[in-house]
Amino acid sequence: MERNNDKISSFQLGVVLAVTMVGVGILTLPRSITEAVGPDGWIVLFIAALIEVAIAIGMAKLVEKFPKKTVVEFENILLGKFLGSIISIGFFIYCITLSAIEVRVFGELIKEYLLLNTPIEVLMITLLLTAVYLVRSGIEPIARMAQIIFPVVTIIAIVIILPVLPELDFTNLLPVLKTPIVKIIKAVPIILFSFMGIEMILLFSKFVLDPPNIKKHASLAIGMVSAIYMFILIVAVSRFGLIETTHVIWPALEIFKTVDLPGAFIENIEAFIIAIWMLSVFMTLAVLYFGASLIASELLKSKEQNYFALPILLIIYFIALIPDNIAQTYDYIEIFSNYLASFYIVILPIFLFIISVFKKRKGGKKGA
Repeated sequence: MERNNDKISSFQLGVVLAVTMVGVGILTLPRSITEAVGPDGWIVLFIAALIEVAIAIGMAKLVEKFPKKTVVEFENILLGKFLGSIISIGFFIYCITLSAIEVRVFGELIKEYLLLNTPIEVLMITLLLTAVYLVRSGIEPIARMAQIIFPVVTIIAIVIILPVLPELDFTNLLPVLKTPIVKIIKAVPIILFSFMGIEMILLFSKFVLDPPNIKKHASLAIGMVSAIYMFILIVAVSRFGLIETTHVIWPALEIFKTVDLPGAFIENIEAFIIAIWMLSVFMTLAVLYFGASLIASELLKSKEQNYFALPILLIIYFIALIPDNIAQTYDYIEIFSNYLASFYIVILPIFLFIISVFKKRKGGKKGA
């Protein structure tokens, strides 16, 4: 059942995708990519961005074949009800696990930098209870919120970094192209986590008023996010050097510790930027959380997705408590990126697209 607030434009979908990608991944991107390929990280990022654009266009072409349907519905058409339901259940697990990762990293970071004496459980449940209100409101309020938050967060973060630019040492980015090509190719999947969210095209295209424009706006979203990542990567490596960048847990955040705004009235820039970053994480969580409730409602043939928002909150909360510490959380993220994310971002869309082409040809021959 569609409500009045279940319609968005392809532009709004692009903003939702962008704000979902720039969540937790941006914090560790400089470290993980520098560990893998040293100064050639920007090359890996550029290659990964091109691959993501190709995947996004493939997803957009796939959903165009099934207007007004989500991945749950057209999986059943292409793969049959049994296999389609199993993959949809996996997609549900994917969404709640990624939501739990966002919540846990949020809790760890806020506890370390802002609220030292507040139990992490309180921080996580507060974020979830705030997100549940937006999730129950539907896709259109989520998209409108994303339209407000994404430019605000991005512009403020870049403006605050600007005073650091004259102090950067760009020789830290040298030598260029010294990494073996095989090592560069192997490093591309490492960046996958930083682009997680693009697969929401498969879920949210049902609500888009102008599906033919999804390709354009999804590509623009990836281009914009890639530019932000490239900027943060170059600033982090130029500021800290290769070795220090690989030894800092959250290099993107550490950059702001070194900022000294001329004539600034804000003494603790770091706390201010974390407060801004919280908005970004909140939006990432809301999108994934909404995706999980949408899949649950379609699997169980419910008329409303908001019935599932509160029960899913408890699942996300308890999954977020599983890691013992932040190190173990990132170990789980690596496993998650290598297997579940790779499947739902890369393998599944390609597989479904090939089957859709095959079935169309088969149907055409029968018709002839």
